[in-house]
Amino acid sequence: MIGITKLKNMAAALVISAGATLGATQQASAVTFNFLNIPGADTVGDAYAGNFSLAVSNLGSGNVLIQIISAAAPSLGYFIRTIFVDDTNPTSFTSLPTANSNVGTNSVGTVNMTRSSGGNLPQGNNVGFSTEFNFNRVNGSANVNAIQQGETGGFVFGGNFDAIVASLTSGDLRFGIHLQGLPNDKSDSYVTSVPQVPLPAAGFLMLGALGGLGFMARRRNKQAIA
Repeated sequence: MIGITKLKNMAAALVISAGATLGATQQASAVTFNFLNIPGADTVGDAYAGNFSLAVSNLGSGNVLIQIISAAAPSLGYFIRTIFVDDTNPTSFTSLPTANSNVGTNSVGTVNMTRSSGGNLPQGNNVGFSTEFNFNRVNGSANVNAIQQGETGGFVFGGNFDAIVASLTSGDLRFGIHLQGLPNDKSDSYVTSVPQVPLPAAGFLMLGALGGLGFMARRRNKQAIA
């Protein structure tokens, strides 16, 4: 039979393992967030919300790459014309991408967008979205410079990677996208989600071990009393 001391040592090892797992998660150099439908708003684009995501990558030297990714959907002709940014406490970034500049090598496709202040995310009032600044496609051949399906728009911000991820996770920093070109010339909007962080698998193992430890201790006590 495994002794109580040995069980305690095993539980301690699992605690350390759980901490290491959580630490590795927190130290990731790239994090992805989903976009969600806006409650109580247009539903024409609800089925496509899962086709869009926001990736945050640590470039080092105080620079962070934020990419808006539109998954390939060849049968659909929609495009993201405008990206809106709601920074509740506008301190997430130390610098913004230069206005009127091509987003360039950090993008995929023919994306070319410019930054300007303000703007209103359509349906954003339903979720209290207040725009600080936005990125809009550069006028050109129709909407070719917008983010088409299968393309990515990338923007390099100055700032602390961990702080930006924390702001996105808490909802203090949100990105919204306005999707156009839906069937019957309709449009819809989405905002970044606030993720729920599950307990790491090692944490469940730790709880199981501690529960087993308690059970073994109670069993030994009962045997001693008998």
